[in-house]
Amino acid sequence: MKKLVSALLAAAAPAVSPVTTAYAAALESEYTDAAISIRFSTFSILSEHRGITDAAVQYTDPKRKHKSSALQSKPSLPPVEQISEIYDHSVYSNAGTGITGLDTKPRENDIFLGSSARGSSHTITEPKQISASMQIRGIYNSGITGLVKLAVVGNASGEFSYVWPDSKVYKAPETVPFHRDYYGAIQYDTYSTQVRQTDIYKQYYKSIYIREVQHDRGIVETVSSTVPKSVEYSIDF
Repeated sequence: MKKLVSALLAAAAPAVSPVTTAYAAALESEYTDAAISIRFSTFSILSEHRGITDAAVQYTDPKRKHKSSALQSKPSLPPVEQISEIYDHSVYSNAGTGITGLDTKPRENDIFLGSSARGSSHTITEPKQISASMQIRGIYNSGITGLVKLAVVGNASGEFSYVWPDSKVYKAPETVPFHRDYYGAIQYDTYSTQVRQTDIYKQYYKSIYIREVQHDRGIVETVSSTVPKSVEYSIDF
């Protein structure tokens, strides 16, 4: 029976989840996987993303670096025309990140957590971990992709992992037929991040450095990303 269930779960894709909030921790509700016609007894979202609201990433555009104006040094030019601005680098910042879709990809990476007989409980004896990577839709430079990873998942790699502690207890009520099996998995939500660009220039009078000048280019990209979250569900047998 367990081998059959494992095979079914590996090929399964989830139906639409009834979860109505993106950041509900351990929210349980009835959930049916339409692909295999199995009703989950419990369904919980175990993690929430803690992106960095004021995330910013520095990036130097090599093409623009070579196209900067030459320093003016001709004494015959008026002083105002001898002031030059030389491109130095850009800063991408998070201008707003929000969730735009729940459970937008099939569930994957299902792992077996344990089985509890009717009216008893099961305790995990060793930590169990599940991992996945966020996926950015579209092709962008390293500055923008780095900014989106920080803004959404809060780290530079875009990697996500969740660990079930070895002390977690799973119970099966007296109402189950024989036993309740618990599983962990990865599901994905879709996020949108607005990227603001600020260009930094070095200002010179002839060859004498004066100051740093900032030019705000506003929102230059709206980036969509598919972001993993850890979920937990159970099936009664």
